[in-house]
Amino acid sequence: MINDKSPMSVHEIEPVNLQYSLNEDLAIDLEGMISDFAYLSNSSCVFIDYSDNTAPKRADLNDLNLIEQLDDGFKGLLKIYTTDSACTKQEVFELKSSTGARVVCLPVFLTNRIYGFVVYGGYFLDTDDLKDDNTITLKIADLNKYRAIRFTKILSSQLNSTFDLKEKIKENIKATEELNLQKSFFENLFENSPNAIVILDNKDRVIKINREFERLFEYTREEADSKLINDLIVPENFKSEGEGATKDAAEGKIIELTTIRQTKSGKQIHVEVSGKPVLLGDNQVAVHAIYRNLSEQVWNQKRQQIMLEVSEILNSASTSIEMIHKIGDQLAPIIGSGQLFLDLISPNKKGFRSFQQGENDYKKIQFRESLSYAVLKEKEVCCIVDDKVEETVSLNKLKISTCPKMWLGFPLIDKGLILGVFGVCSLKNSTKLNKESLELLEVLSKQLAAGVIKKKSELELKMLHGSMEQSPASIIITDLNGDIEYVNPKFCSISGYSSQELIGKNPRILKSGFTPNEVYEKMWATISKGNEWTGEFLNVRKNKELYWERASITAINDEFGNITHYLAIKEDISKSKKFEKDLLEAKNKAEESDRLKTAFLANMSHELRTPLNAVIGFSNLCNDSMSIGELMEFVNLINRSGNQLLGIIEDILSFTLIEGGGMQLVEEEFLMINFLEEIKKQAREKQIQKNKERLKLRFSPDPNYNRILVKTDFQRLLQVVLNLFGNGLKFTNEGFVEFGYRLLGDQIKLYIKDSGVGIEKEKKDVIFDRFRQADDSITRTFGGTGMGLAISKKIVDMLGGIIEVESDKNEGSTFSVVLNCVISKTEKTVNKMYDEKDEVKVEKTILVAEDESSNYRLIQAILKRNNFKVIRAENGEEAMNMCAEDASIDLVLMDIRMPLMNGMEATKEIKKIRPNLPIIAQTAYAMDGDKDKAIEQGFDDYVSKPIRKDILIEKIKLFLKL
Repeated sequence: MINDKSPMSVHEIEPVNLQYSLNEDLAIDLEGMISDFAYLSNSSCVFIDYSDNTAPKRADLNDLNLIEQLDDGFKGLLKIYTTDSACTKQEVFELKSSTGARVVCLPVFLTNRIYGFVVYGGYFLDTDDLKDDNTITLKIADLNKYRAIRFTKILSSQLNSTFDLKEKIKENIKATEELNLQKSFFENLFENSPNAIVILDNKDRVIKINREFERLFEYTREEADSKLINDLIVPENFKSEGEGATKDAAEGKIIELTTIRQTKSGKQIHVEVSGKPVLLGDNQVAVHAIYRNLSEQVWNQKRQQIMLEVSEILNSASTSIEMIHKIGDQLAPIIGSGQLFLDLISPNKKGFRSFQQGENDYKKIQFRESLSYAVLKEKEVCCIVDDKVEETVSLNKLKISTCPKMWLGFPLIDKGLILGVFGVCSLKNSTKLNKESLELLEVLSKQLAAGVIKKKSELELKMLHGSMEQSPASIIITDLNGDIEYVNPKFCSISGYSSQELIGKNPRILKSGFTPNEVYEKMWATISKGNEWTGEFLNVRKNKELYWERASITAINDEFGNITHYLAIKEDISKSKKFEKDLLEAKNKAEESDRLKTAFLANMSHELRTPLNAVIGFSNLCNDSMSIGELMEFVNLINRSGNQLLGIIEDILSFTLIEGGGMQLVEEEFLMINFLEEIKKQAREKQIQKNKERLKLRFSPDPNYNRILVKTDFQRLLQVVLNLFGNGLKFTNEGFVEFGYRLLGDQIKLYIKDSGVGIEKEKKDVIFDRFRQADDSITRTFGGTGMGLAISKKIVDMLGGIIEVESDKNEGSTFSVVLNCVISKTEKTVNKMYDEKDEVKVEKTILVAEDESSNYRLIQAILKRNNFKVIRAENGEEAMNMCAEDASIDLVLMDIRMPLMNGMEATKEIKKIRPNLPIIAQTAYAMDGDKDKAIEQGFDDYVSKPIRKDILIEKIKLFLKL
């Protein structure tokens, strides 16, 4: 039979015999030993165990009553052997009981200590036969009567056998004691092992567990006794694994595995299991299993992994909301239904930027709109559940609409400064987190605080770097020697160097040599002391172009105040410098312009009044009686002054159009030979008007080409050439004025050359300015408005050409205009320009629609002199009716502004009746684009007032094909 309280060997691989129970097993062995002594077969033998100095543990074979009667005698002997060293030499004694029975006892010593007695009776002589000197009488102190203990001479053979028996007993006792020591040792190992240990029978039922098993799996010995191990600690999803492991161990296999087991409360823990077979007392094989708790190790690994993952998230997450989401995913197994939050104090220190797991963006909230205010206030961890939440809300006067079941917040602190609060919030579950989870979250809060600071620093650095990279100013960072370590793109853009070309170089590569050395010396003296220097440099770009820059240079210090680098922020002020220069020039020019305007107005007053005085004066004189000769002279003077006055007004109107952006170009194709003929005609008229008949006019077409076709604005080009020709006539008193043109590839060059007074070199740059002449003084020799050349230059610019002048004082002038307008060098059919004729042989009827009688009389006079029949309509309605009734009308001159029906409405109605009847608009408006507008309204062409006879007749001839 096996005692379940007995320790068992847990380290033997092979099964061992576990029989070593002292009393019962020793009696069995004694019985075997005594049976070896045949001559004692009729004796009564017993071993009395006094090893614990208390009541004897008996294992008798026959007479128990005798032993009980002798009990006091044994105690007396025991006392003698423990107090009187002289008696320890006695080895064989005869003990007489109170009833007269006699036995022989042999004391059994083990390690100099009395362990017990071997007692047997019979085969001895009666005590009366013994001699007195063989008798020892002792008084036993703790007994009420004397006992006689006498040394008995026993037969030598019997005594030897007795001693042999004694020695065997001693050997058995020694082995038993060794087994007891081993039992105690292994019992201590079993009970005090840091690992959970269980002994299982061959049916997986619990035989024995140790204290650590009770603690780890939360079962008492009584609860675990005889239970199936798989039912106790193996989770449902690990059942097959558990059954297989115990089966393998029972079959003699050594089992080593890492797995999960379950406690009584349902908590799952990671364990390392070692299983080995052992042999019980009845040779039955059982399983000895050790469970080493790996939960802490697994948790530490998991915590380390989480911290590494969080560290990676802090480094990789681009936004705080992304960071919270990813950390929340990592902590999901720990926080369960809770959600992470991060409340960071906003930059304005007036609230939180609240980042919630599951939200796509942060929310701006006031301090008292979050439980984080409690942490902010106390600067320590705050964990509240259930009713404590409402209590905290009330105590801190918080404005929270929905109270959570559980709220846990950790302050994020850096260098004593609180940055915000990090924690877990659950609206559904009020279960507190375990100690390990709290410790992990606390560590993560510190890690997160460092991460927040790092992110903030990275953001500031990124913003700083971005601002430097995108800065409109040049930025350079150099070492203490001035060698460049960083330049931003703007600096590269301005200097023309790439960053690779600049890094490691000194900014002196930008020196132009125009900035005095004193400037650099003062700069270094200032910044080397840690002060800021501001100044300007005239530097040179990579392409050798000079540029101005304003620089602000300062020292960069480390945390100890030592200068480590220099920072220069530069701005390209070339445009500012140019602007300042231009502004100064503009100021001077404005002042000059004011002076010129004053001179211009004075001059205009003179220029206008002079011909006007002649017109009015001679007109008044014509009323008096005078001779025909005088009258014709006055009429010619009036006509000449009127044309002069008209030219002045046209210049003013043209200049106004150009300055206001109202001048538009009308391109058309024409032959240069026709253009030359028109120039000849009008040049001669100008020569007569200016009384310069003594000058020789010369015209020089390109000798290599008889026909040159160009495309540009005929009238504007004509205006330019006539202006230049008029200037030549005005400033030339003797000699010639020449107009010509030459073909230059696809370009054509027109020139006007004269032998006049010429232009001083310093005046050449200003003659094309408005209101300017070479001589602006009040005593100037030549008249004019001073706008002709300015108008000519503006027109040439609009035509896409260039105008230049070559001249020296008293050596004449040559003005040239170059245009890129040549189409071909061969003749091309274009509208033919008709030469003016004094008379028209075929009479045509022209209807003049004009409400102003003076205007009608002028037109009538011009038309009658050219043999046209003229009829009049005084309004648009009358003109419409006359055209409908009179089929002899060949052409209509239509005024725009008239009563009853204006000219545009009348034209629309007439075109409905007679769509092929030419109608020419006559208007006082002479703006560019008026012709196009007139065509859009149904007119065939238009003439502007004041009406010029030659232009009017030419247009009429064109439409009437005369």
